Amino acid sequence: MFSVRNGYSCVPVALSEGLDIKLNTGVRLIRYGPHGVEIMTTNSRNHANPVTYKGDVVLCTLPLGVLKQSTAANAQGVPNSVQFNPPLPDWKVQSIQRLGFGNLNKVVLCFERIFWDPNANLFGHVGSTTASRGELFLFWNLYRAPVLLALVAGEAAAIMENVSDDVIVGRCIAVLKGIFGNSAVPQPKETVVTRWRADPWARGSYSFVAVGSSGSDYDILAAPVSPPQPSSQQPSAPAPQPRLFFAGEHTIRNYPATVHGAFLSGLREGGRIADQFVGCPYSSLQPQPAATSSV
Repeated sequence: MFSVRNGYSCVPVALSEGLDIKLNTGVRLIRYGPHGVEIMTTNSRNHANPVTYKGDVVLCTLPLGVLKQSTAANAQGVPNSVQFNPPLPDWKVQSIQRLGFGNLNKVVLCFERIFWDPNANLFGHVGSTTASRGELFLFWNLYRAPVLLALVAGEAAAIMENVSDDVIVGRCIAVLKGIFGNSAVPQPKETVVTRWRADPWARGSYSFVAVGSSGSDYDILAAPVSPPQPSSQQPSAPAPQPRLFFAGEHTIRNYPATVHGAFLSGLREGGRIADQFVGCPYSSLQPQPAATSSV
């Protein structure tokens, strides 16, 4: 098992170095046309101070949960939904709605001391009922430090979204005491609880191939979108260039639901955009005829 030294938080810090990142800025509208794009934003705290950014293209990395919410039939007026103008084509929307977006929540427990086997990477817990089988089913032993990471999935994760941190942490301690004994388990000194489905900037955690979808939906989600051809344009005129590109863990068929998959999808789209505007570096290379010699 590989780990990132100093934790995953150092990855976005390194990748964002030198970039002009706008914080507390929520995207409300993505307008794309034959000549470029406009991104309309507001302050995410008070929904004031609208600002419009213009560019040649836009690379959309909205999580699949936000895309699902934004392309649903009742999306108009839903908080933090993003409007596309013109609307995304049906082939894109259908894949967005087909592909699954799961909910895997985590509970981080920091203790004063280690009371479990420090050589074990993880240990499990089996719930007593079908409904609770996803509740705290796995505990990760992180960095050989007095820290446990508990996972909550399925129906249990949905229930957890509406329960207070104190109740969730108390349930964790009860499960650990059932495994190691009452006297062995101290109270944690610090805890963190996630609620990804309730997070308006995520609406879930990881993509998956749901019933009725397939791996091809990842490829469709990765495909760029061109603006519709103007009705006044001649049929023989070339089709408009793509202006709307997509990246994220839900757009990479071979590595979905992973950090490295999301990272690689960004590199893929950066290359695709560069090829469109500056040309593919290998497109002009022609195969050389085989050398011949006479005897």
